[in-house]
Amino acid sequence: MPTSPLTLQKTTREERSDLMAIFSDPAVVQYTNFRQMEDVETLGVFLDRFLQIGLDEPLQYGPYSIYRDATLIGLCGLQQKDRADGSAELWYLLRKDAWGNGYAKQAAELLLAQGRTNPQLKSIYAEAVDINAGSWRILENLGFVQTDLVENGFAKGEVLADLRVYVYRLL
Repeated sequence: MPTSPLTLQKTTREERSDLMAIFSDPAVVQYTNFRQMEDVETLGVFLDRFLQIGLDEPLQYGPYSIYRDATLIGLCGLQQKDRADGSAELWYLLRKDAWGNGYAKQAAELLLAQGRTNPQLKSIYAEAVDINAGSWRILENLGFVQTDLVENGFAKGEVLADLRVYVYRLL
């Protein structure tokens, strides 16, 4: 039975209860710059700040909530990095029960399609922890090219790992 395609919707504070499945899971946030949230109130405070980042910037897309059918399964976005050189950073995270189904790739494809419509956006970069093979394989399958490997470039809690740096040129 086929499911409907993924949709991206601007993330809102009202989704905080549904977002707890993402932010409360240590496995989901372990290779990201996001921290684990203990309760909905703390997540709400975080969202109040997070939803203001890059607001009204021309190279900012999201944050978007990723929906499959009517279920919120993740978050993603293109975060403006340098307006002058036309760069943004791709990021995504999914609920653990959505891993391995191609949803991160589909969400990234939707973001890349949006980015291609913006003549100011020249390149998109992304980072993936070397031990998170699923994430860097998604980037490579999308056409991102690895430009650097930063030894011990990712440190969070007990994790110290190399960081793969990728770029996707829109020109």
